[in-house]
Amino acid sequence: MIRKVLPKTLGEKLSEARNQRQINLDEAAKDLNVPFRYLESLEQNNFSDLPDKNYLNNLLKNYCRYLKVDFIAAWLLAQSQPNWSKPKTNEVKKKYFIAWPKLTRRLLLFFLVLVILIFWIVKVQQIFAPPFLEINYPQDGSIATSQQITLVGRSEKEVELIVNNQEIFVDENGNFETLVDLQKGLNLIKITAKKRYSRLEEKEIRLLLKD
Repeated sequence: MIRKVLPKTLGEKLSEARNQRQINLDEAAKDLNVPFRYLESLEQNNFSDLPDKNYLNNLLKNYCRYLKVDFIAAWLLAQSQPNWSKPKTNEVKKKYFIAWPKLTRRLLLFFLVLVILIFWIVKVQQIFAPPFLEINYPQDGSIATSQQITLVGRSEKEVELIVNNQEIFVDENGNFETLVDLQKGLNLIKITAKKRYSRLEEKEIRLLLKD
């Protein structure tokens, strides 16, 4: 009885060519920089496990060139395979297209968290930072000729302002002024400003009162 010899499939042709060149499948996958499972599916004729048809044709072309197999003959043989025209159509999209939006979303989330973090760091620094305090008159080290001078300055609204242990009113623009009594000789005027949770800001003015 004559036994009918079945023609070799595309996968068998490729596997045979690779074995003749003494190349294992893992080595071929690394050389071609493609996933191992893609070459394995190609040699096992599991074309439905591969990405879209364009990717499949390019993979076959590169693999034939790598194995020194006639691509045209291999491609014609592939057309006779029952599932050659039914590769997966969504895997490449998932791998190459969905990956970018996912990466974009992650980057946007990262920058959003970073912006919020920076915002709260700045707010905390503002809360604990000492308030602005400026003395416009008199100047430190100046000489007074009267036993009473008018202290004029500027700070931030809603600060607690103390001049020589006496609380001073600050208007809504942060301006303040108050009368300070002087004694003969060297006088030290101590001004402190503090917000609710802030550190203390302190300035000292030295005045010399002459007769």
